[in-house]
Amino acid sequence: MKNILLEFAEEVSKERVESVQRTRQKWFEEGDRLLKWREKLGLSRAFVARETGVDYGRLTRLEHGEPVKEAKLISQVYKLTLEKIETHRALDRLLESIGIRK
Repeated sequence: MKNILLEFAEEVSKERVESVQRTRQKWFEEGDRLLKWREKLGLSRAFVARETGVDYGRLTRLEHGEPVKEAKLISQVYKLTLEKIETHRALDRLLESIGIRK
């Protein structure tokens, strides 16, 4: 009986470690996507921090895939901010192309 319990505990522990590793990898990939997107837009992290109202350090940790309180919420706000900037830039280019803005 003791061996069965020990085997079960080891299996649960192994599954937990694998789950944590998958979650860390997911957040690392998410952070990397946000970092690359921000850099592609030519934005500083300080600018995004001001626009989102999220602390600079938290954004840094998020971009590096490190644990951050309310990571899902911060990630969504970050994405929406970048989308807004992309949309404004696209609109500006469109208006400029038809001669409405210079």
